Parts: sequence; C-alpha cells; structure tokens
Amino acid sequence: MKIVFAAIIATILVLQTSGQGLNSEQEFKEYYRKNISTIDPIEGIWSVSFTVKNIYQNEVIQSENTPQSETVAVIKKNDYYSTFNTDGSSFDSDIKFYKTATFGIYLFNTYFKKSNSTAKGNAILTGNGLLEFASKMPDKEIKSRIGRNIPGTSIVTEYQWIKVFPTEDEYNSPVSSSGTGFAIDSDGIIVTNHHVVNGATNILIRGINGDFSKPLRAKVLLEDINNDLAILKIDDTSFSSLGIVPFVISNKSSDAGSSVFCLGYPLRATMGDEIKLTNGIISSKSGFQGDITTYQITAPVQPGNSGGPLFDDKGKLVGIINAKHLGAENASYAIKVSYLLNLIDALPTLPKVQTINTLEGKPLSEQVKIVKNFIYIIEIN
Repeated sequence: MKIVFAAIIATILVLQTSGQGLNSEQEFKEYYRKNISTIDPIEGIWSVSFTVKNIYQNEVIQSENTPQSETVAVIKKNDYYSTFNTDGSSFDSDIKFYKTATFGIYLFNTYFKKSNSTAKGNAILTGNGLLEFASKMPDKEIKSRIGRNIPGTSIVTEYQWIKVFPTEDEYNSPVSSSGTGFAIDSDGIIVTNHHVVNGATNILIRGINGDFSKPLRAKVLLEDINNDLAILKIDDTSFSSLGIVPFVISNKSSDAGSSVFCLGYPLRATMGDEIKLTNGIISSKSGFQGDITTYQITAPVQPGNSGGPLFDDKGKLVGIINAKHLGAENASYAIKVSYLLNLIDALPTLPKVQTINTLEGKPLSEQVKIVKNFIYIIEIN
C-alpha cells in the first residue's frame, strides 16, 4: 500500500498545460503588472504546498506533506479561473476556480483527462494571500493510475497555496493619473486630452456600457499636441460595442452667453467615481491670454475633468474640457470642437460620427441620464 501511495503523491500536481501563451514566470509577472488594476484577488502566482492523506475506513493511515513544491499561476478565462504551471510544462488535467456570491469563497473542480473524472470542492481565499482547498481523488482516477481500486480506501489532498505575486507593493502602486473621455462612435473611438495620456504605457477605460468594475485597455490612434487632443481606440478582446452615441458634434461656433454643461470624473480620491455635472455659460469665445482655439466657460472644473465633453443646451458637443484658471473664479477652458473635427478627418479610417441628436428637446436631467454611459474614466499607469 505504501508503494501505491507514493506513486499517487508523485503525480498529484496535475495542472493545466500552458497559460494564454505565457511560458515563463517572468512573462506571467509582466501580464499581472500590465493588468494590476483589473485582476481579481485569486489571480496571481502561488507557491504550492500540499498534504496527501491515505484514508482507510474513515481513519488516516498515512500522510505526507510536500511544502513549496512549485509555483503556479491563476488567470481569468471567461467565467472561471484557470491554473497554469509557471515554467510552461505540461500536465494531464485542469484545475478551475469559479466565483460564488460570497467574497473569498470559490468553487473548484479538477478534471482528470485520462480517466475522464472530476474532483470538486470549495476553496477559501483569505486576506493574507492564503488559498486553501481539499479534494478527494475520484475512484476512476485512482484505478487509472494503479490499475485497481482498494475498497474502503480514499486519497484526499489538502492544498495550501501562498500568494507570492503580485506583491503588496505592486498592488499599492498608484495610478499615475486619471481623466475623462467620451465616445464618438460605437466601435470604441474615444476622445480625451493629449495631456491625459501623454507618455502613458498603459491606458485603461472604466465605465464602458456603465460597467466600472472591469476596465478595458485602449491605445492612442492619433494625437494633436498643439491643441491638446487625443483620439483613443479600445483595444481589448472582451470589447464588442459602445452602443449608439446619443449626441452630435456641433458644426458651428457657439456664442458667448450660450448655456453649457460638462460631465466628468474630477478628484476621484475624494469625490468618488460617480459622474459629476457642472453647468454655466460660455463667457468668452477666446480662452487664456486670448487663445482663439478655446472657449472660456463659467462651469467649474477640477483635476480629472480634463478630456470631458462640453455640451450646449441642445445636447450638442461644443467643446472638450482641458484647463481651469487657478487665479480666477469660475474661469475654465474648453477646446472648440472644430479642432476635434480636424483631427478626426486625419484618421486613416473615419469613425461613424452620429448625425442624429437624441438629446435635443429633453430637460438637462434626462440628457445627463442618457449621455453619462458614453463618458468614461481614463486611467493611466
């Protein structure tokens, strides 16, 4: 019986073959670093320890502990989390974890390919980075390994995984900055300020279709440094559509005295992530020191409003917020949309800019309800 037990221990770690094209621990670490703000708590690299118990008629007759046997990586795939060997080596079964309604508690199953059998159980993740779970090896799997079943005997494996990456420092690495952006077509084209994304190595968009829990990656398509504009495109495999944009871009200049409102995500650390509305009028058709590319407006803005849209009372886009006057009350600035239209015309493929304004004629509160799902948080790492 000891020989049989030793054989089972020798092959107890049976993890999935390869991870999303990642074949080394360093590649896994780079993946987690790039996605540090979006990965779930169970995702990361784990040091695996386990204890195998040979149980006969409900009594443990033999037990063997294997500490820190290897490291494995957990990555989300669809609605579950898969486990991979960090050195890219191959095994003959899959371990998958599934979220439950309770934070830190997961369902898991291990599918043994050779015997076409599955072990199931619960896993508990603590705040200290310890993942614990236990499973009973299916009789079919035992038989496939030793050629027979032994009545009254079961093999139970108790796992203790310690998270080794990302470290606490990685998680606590702050987002360098955040701003606001807005959609101009359903295919993932988003406008913001150049200064919001300038020098960014990782751009994340929060609030796609009203979902702030799962940011999507984006890339810069085109920049206008002189006019502080940037056009982004969502570049994420999970993206499908932004939906039909409800506003149009104004094709003419707005006059001083015109009513305007802006929406954005200012000072998130203290104000929170709910979209903020401010309104006022266009106080001047020229901006700071007479800059003719911008409007001066009375709508208050704060850091984080940068890149947000400025609408007139008909819900037409008339500007893009980009600055405030620190030495004056109620003096903010927005880039005129004519400069955005010039930048759009320079794109290799023109976006499908909306020609029907569904905001016109609605009260401000209704306009905000409709348009807010097309205005996003831009996070820069």
